[in-house]
Amino acid sequence: MVRDKSIKVRLTDDEFERITLYAKSKGFSVSEVIRDYIKRLPKASV
Repeated sequence: MVRDKSIKVRLTDDEFERITLYAKSKGFSVSEVIRDYIKRLPKASV
């Protein structure tokens, strides 16, 4: 699978620290954590 899309998100210092610490504690990158959350979203119906 080719990943050629990106999203820029602005976070507070607290939000950034929380996601960074969570990712590190699980052995994942921040991107992997975000992709995992996205995979859990319901499929969009058009």
